[in-house]
Order: sequence, then structure tokens, then C-alpha cells
Amino acid sequence: MENPVDNIRKQIAARNVAPVYYIHGEEGFFIDEIVRLFSDYLPEADRPFNMFTFYAAEKTPDDVMDICRRYPMMADRLVVIVREAQTAGGRWLNKLSSYVAAPSPSTLLVIAARGENPSCKEFTTAVKKGGGVDIEFKKEKESHINALLIDFLEKKRLRYEPKALEMIKEFVGTDLSRIYNEVAKMSVALGEGATVTPESVESLIGVSTEYNNFELKHALAARDYVKAIKITKHFTANQKNNPWAITSVTLFDLFSSALVAYYTPGGDQNIVKALGLRGTWQLSDILLCKSKYNPWQLIDIISLIRRFDAAAKGNGSRRNAYLLQEELIMDILTSPGRRS
Repeated sequence: MENPVDNIRKQIAARNVAPVYYIHGEEGFFIDEIVRLFSDYLPEADRPFNMFTFYAAEKTPDDVMDICRRYPMMADRLVVIVREAQTAGGRWLNKLSSYVAAPSPSTLLVIAARGENPSCKEFTTAVKKGGGVDIEFKKEKESHINALLIDFLEKKRLRYEPKALEMIKEFVGTDLSRIYNEVAKMSVALGEGATVTPESVESLIGVSTEYNNFELKHALAARDYVKAIKITKHFTANQKNNPWAITSVTLFDLFSSALVAYYTPGGDQNIVKALGLRGTWQLSDILLCKSKYNPWQLIDIISLIRRFDAAAKGNGSRRNAYLLQEELIMDILTSPGRRS
């Protein structure tokens, strides 16, 4: 499915835009990207008299409608961008309904609202009635971050090693703005066509090539006691750079994927399809884990991770999350599986 940002980019390139865009939701990265695209819609020479950008709290709805109904000066369009509409609230947006239901054909109005959606059903209904576009960007799921990171890298013409990919995700987390900025930084430093390696991630972003979730995942898949415990101790000593929540997700993904692999008939391609992976190169740790743990052990470990995640969040426990994490790793390595 095409990314809405790419779709809008094509509309702008073809000069085939809607009269109104209501861009809103919890994923601020895409909202900011669309606002940036529309900020560049007019040639620079046309902007002084035909581009208006302001925050919603700075204007009344009547002010906005008065501006939108003006005629462009020596340009094809007037561009009006209203930022942070969520601060003005749903009643403010609803007062724009009469305009967005019958917008001026020579004006491009872009309204951006971040965070929880304001209650503005009258407004959103009017946007659609007037031929406008209503796009909501929900917070990206953890499972989608990998694909978006790869997309960012490929658009910057960068190749990558799997371990480097995991290191970036581990250090940056799920903040798309931070991920994009780190990728942009690597693109400038390494140059187009370069390969992002663990060493380049370590030098440019700062995450350790030796002590990270990628290495922990591999150590646990191989049941390498010494390495797994060593990495976990490092996490406890360096908590700021090693959030336990990311480790929890990483481990759950490994062991639940190995369990799926156990019960997927056929070869590696069937496992790739069942897990929604991009290729067999992503299977190495999963297949290694499958060879080192039996199904009962995997089920037991998945239960251990769930209990750890709840306890680390303070559900039934007040103990330090990193001490709980150390116990979890030991329990994983020594899991007996099915008990009689």
C-alpha cells in the first residue's frame, strides 16, 4: 500500500492537489513531512504575498476563512498552512466547516493537528463534502518500524548489514523523527551507495557493537551462557542507553518467531511468509533458536517474558527492572520446558 506522504508528493509534482488537507494523528513525523512538502509548494518568488503559515491559536476561524477567500497575487494559488490545530480544539475546527465544505478553488488550505484527535465531526464531514483530504496518522506499531527504517535507508541510497539495522532500532527506538535524522546523518557522513555497517553505527550514533540487543538475541539463540550474561550485566550498568522495554520486545519476537517456525510445514520460504519477513537472511537466529530449544521450552520462555514485562512496569512488583531482566535471562537459559 502506498505511503500517504508519497501519494501527496506525487499530487504536488503533478500540481493536482485538493483544496483542503486535514492532516492529523499521533505520528508527528509524517505530519511534519507533509507540512514541509506544502511549505515548498509555491516557487520562492511567489511566497511573500501568497503563502501564509501560522499556529491555530494565533487566529480565529473567521481570520482563517478571510485569508482563504483572498485571490492569489500573480500566482496560481494561495497557500494557507495552519499548524497545531489541536491546541485550538474541536469547536475552533467546526467553525471552519462552512468554508471547507465549499472551498475557494484558488486556495490550498492545510490544517495540521498532532496528538489525540479533537472532536470535530462537523468539520471532518465538511472536508469530505468539499473535496478535501482527511488523513490520520496513527502511531506506528513496533512491527512496522523495521520496514520504515529500511525505506528511509533505501531512499537515501544506502545499503545496510542486518546487524547494523538492529543496532539503529535498538538505540533510536520507535521515534520516527529520530530514526530519519540518524539515517540522514549517516547518509551525509558515508555518502550515497555506502553500506551501513555495525562499525559505522557505533561511530556515528554511539551504540556499542558488542553490547546490544542484536548480540544478546544471538547469544540466547545459541544458548551462549557467558556472552548472554555478560551483555545483560552491561545493560544493568548502562541503563540509559539500553532500555529494558526494547530488550523485552526483542526477546519476545525471537522466541515467538521460533515457535512459529516449529509449527510451519515446508522449507524456509514458508517460515519467511508465515512471519512476514523480507527474506531468508532474517531467519538465522530464529532457526538457531529453534534448534536449541524445544517447543515446551519456547512456550515457557514466552510466558517468562510476559511476566517480566508486566513486573518491570510495576504490575505486582516494585523491584528494579534491570535486576528482573538479569533473572529473566538466567531463567531463559535454564528453562526446563515441560514439567511433569
